[in-house]
Amino acid sequence: MARPLDPRVDEAITDATLALLNERGFAAMTMEDVAQRAKVGKPTIYRRFPSKAALVAAVIDRQLPPEPELPDLGDTRAELWTAVEKGAPKDGAAYVRLTGGLIAEQERHPELLEAFRASVQRPRRAIIQSLVERGQGRGDIRDEVDPEDAVDQLVGPFLARVFAGKDTGEAWRKKNFETWWRSIRSP
Repeated sequence: MARPLDPRVDEAITDATLALLNERGFAAMTMEDVAQRAKVGKPTIYRRFPSKAALVAAVIDRQLPPEPELPDLGDTRAELWTAVEKGAPKDGAAYVRLTGGLIAEQERHPELLEAFRASVQRPRRAIIQSLVERGQGRGDIRDEVDPEDAVDQLVGPFLARVFAGKDTGEAWRKKNFETWWRSIRSP
């Protein structure tokens, strides 16, 4: 039986990866750099992550709150607001900086963006989409609302606001959420 992985090593790898991403970006960062900065061997990293792209996607995912478990509260608006509050990045600017780096690498390293989409973005989008679909089933959200478009309309203003260097704190998130909710709810 394999020994459990040491969480302190995981933290050292995460910290090293984040620091190197911020200093050099994905293309200039190597697994050797991460190993040296984390004071571990490369096999230790590869035991946890099959590739540099998988490592970076996992590290970015760890910067977000855990995917929320959302019980059926019987109130679509409350469920959606809970998902927004539990799933929003703690530091929007840092998160956008990291994801912006992914987009910048899309041409040279499409595997990086795909790893991020598969392990971080799609699962989180699926939560909101399923809540929208549940709300449509209850009659709380208009049937003509496309659940995928609804996610874009919720997240888009957050990203635009971060890029503009504007506040995305709780007061703004509540205001944005209420505007979005009014646009999709049933009359």
